Amino acid sequence: MKRGETSLGSPETDLFFNNAYEQTFSAVSRYVASHASRFQDAEDIIQNVYTRFYKRICDKGYDDIESAEAFLINIAKFECRTFLSGFIKRREKVKNMSDFSEEESAALDAELSRDEPLLEEIMANKILAKQIFDDIIKNDETTGQIFYLHFVCDMKLDEVAKRLGLNLSTVKNKLYRTIERQKKKFEI
Repeated sequence: MKRGETSLGSPETDLFFNNAYEQTFSAVSRYVASHASRFQDAEDIIQNVYTRFYKRICDKGYDDIESAEAFLINIAKFECRTFLSGFIKRREKVKNMSDFSEEESAALDAELSRDEPLLEEIMANKILAKQIFDDIIKNDETTGQIFYLHFVCDMKLDEVAKRLGLNLSTVKNKLYRTIERQKKKFEI
């Protein structure tokens, strides 16, 4: 190992982590999203949760972990509290704008003026996406599979066609026609 590199876990540790990640990501994300005020904060917290989890199982193993989900939710609780207490401490330090230098003021203005979606907007978009997906599945199961494999599983269209045993042109037609139909139906 070269200087400055960190060792990764064993293949068994990586397999355990990957399985735990797949099985728990949805629950951990929901927990964190319900406790974070901004989507970006939630992303940071989730990243911290899984980083701490990986480091822990590399350092101490995972034989003592009965439920990866419960273990990860406990880490998430700690990370949410830590993040919130750090935010409160930073807010208490800043009494008024006159304490800032010109550069700090400009940086703060730039940060505050960034266009960042609110958690409510993100949740509304997810609800709309679920309604659209449910509508697609209801009308044509094959098209629903195409959408799922392409947008959720992040498969390329040629991979989707091969997986479903369809021509690439059929997959593209179903995808693009359905997108246009859904745009009109849901006024997007």
